[in-house]
Amino acid sequence: MDELHKLANAYRSNKLSHAYLFEGDDAESMRHVAMEFAKLILCDGDQQCELKVDHYNQPDFMYVASEENAIKKEQIEQLVHRMNQLPIEGTYKVYIIEDFEKLTVQGENSILKFLEEPPDNTVAILMSTKPEQILDTIHSRCQHVYFKPSDKQHFIDRLVEHDINRAVAEMLSTYTTQLDTAKDLNEEHDLIALRKVIVHWCELLITNQPMALIGIIDLLKNAKNRKLQTLTLAAVNAFFEDIMHAKVETKNDYIYSDLQAEIESYAKQLTFNQIILMYDQITEAHKKLMQNVNPTLVFEQIVIKGVR
Repeated sequence: MDELHKLANAYRSNKLSHAYLFEGDDAESMRHVAMEFAKLILCDGDQQCELKVDHYNQPDFMYVASEENAIKKEQIEQLVHRMNQLPIEGTYKVYIIEDFEKLTVQGENSILKFLEEPPDNTVAILMSTKPEQILDTIHSRCQHVYFKPSDKQHFIDRLVEHDINRAVAEMLSTYTTQLDTAKDLNEEHDLIALRKVIVHWCELLITNQPMALIGIIDLLKNAKNRKLQTLTLAAVNAFFEDIMHAKVETKNDYIYSDLQAEIESYAKQLTFNQIILMYDQITEAHKKLMQNVNPTLVFEQIVIKGVR
């Protein structure tokens, strides 16, 4: 990959940064590059060391991730404690934080202090598919590594090959690019019903705001937990992205491919400013949801401050 090649060149030229922010929508590629880069820094070809990194038991390496909607404060405290220690097996220490936007405000501030005064020979690799939700002060202290957009249609086709309904596969592609994550969500929840409710709510946002407020009750009955609520926000955002694509008459494949006529009709009704305002409200809603704000209040704000 081009990204890994550039990072390897930086390492071999003794031009390592103390912090990297990987940005893009291809989570699998970012994770692969992060792990390979960590192995290069820590092991430099030592296969036994690389095996330890792969199994997360190399003492100078730490990988932080969470299946929940937020990375816990305790995980960050443990990270800071370990990374403040001297290297045990080599020259460097490396830590990776997956889905960095999942950090709480407290967690981000802890990492910010850590980035401002990093221990010697410590390299941070932060990954995010939603960099707009990260503090500007974090951005300014990292070297940015941008990943090419994933082939969304290819990912959707792969999900369909695993017997996932195409409409559901399209919706899942707005939330994740990881096959296992998408399959688990599909197996655990009735996503066909959730998609139907999401589409109806999006239409109410445009045509009948008072009913959209009432519709939040039904929406949250189907999106019962933070993971499904995050998926819902991603799917709502995609609905308005489709409208924007129709508005500017681009040739992009619609995420809601079965709703092309409806999408194009809404594009005629809404102004560019109204669509952009909706994007802003959904981004803000993502941040609030990660901060554990009551989901009813989060979705109410989209209705109240969104399309007017």
